[in-house]
Amino acid sequence: MSDKRVFLAGLAAGAIGGFLVGRLAARPRRLSHLDIIQRVLAETRGKVRATLLAARAQARYDELYTHRPYFHLPALRWHLESNILPDLALYQTLREENDDQEAALAEMDRFATAQVEDLDPGKLMQALGRLPGLFAILRTANRLLLKSGFPPEGWRIEWLEDSDHCVAYDIHECFYLNVLTAYGAPELTAHFCQGDDLLYGNIPGISWERTKTLGRGDDRCNFRFCRTTENGRQGDPL
Repeated sequence: MSDKRVFLAGLAAGAIGGFLVGRLAARPRRLSHLDIIQRVLAETRGKVRATLLAARAQARYDELYTHRPYFHLPALRWHLESNILPDLALYQTLREENDDQEAALAEMDRFATAQVEDLDPGKLMQALGRLPGLFAILRTANRLLLKSGFPPEGWRIEWLEDSDHCVAYDIHECFYLNVLTAYGAPELTAHFCQGDDLLYGNIPGISWERTKTLGRGDDRCNFRFCRTTENGRQGDPL
């Protein structure tokens, strides 16, 4: 890789890392993606009922937030307060409305899909595809993300490969699964797994090869990012 491409890759990775660190310090003020939640709910329930349900979910989140456990690491607090508890509040609200676990989980997946669609993934992937050294950026961002955002107090991670062609690691213990199990909703973990699939599944020139997740009942989450092509060459398989 040329010096210019190395510089650009490092600059982009640093920006991603800084964004992630900033997010870890942020405190939620309301249920995340409330506008998307109401829009998706309105598709099957109408606007009035959707607004009432969203308000109930917000109230449930306020209650969960007030009585939340305290974790001394900022990363664990961020995952709990900004990701786990908001989705748990919405899921519990859906279960209270209609005690159908499968229907509630399917609706949670609809919310995740709508959130990704709001990012305009086609335009985002086009922009990513134009970045020089995209795999190098992803490789560096993975290291920064796991180091700053997924500490060993919450995740047990085994690195398998960190090369110019593949980034591969297995997760043997997951903070999300442990917390949701303690709240009596381990089945909701798979909803977060689906979010990964939506986010990482269409990166140009990079294959997303995860076949197992703890949230879906497997013995590990096997994260695999492999370069498929760069300048016409095939990336080496694992």
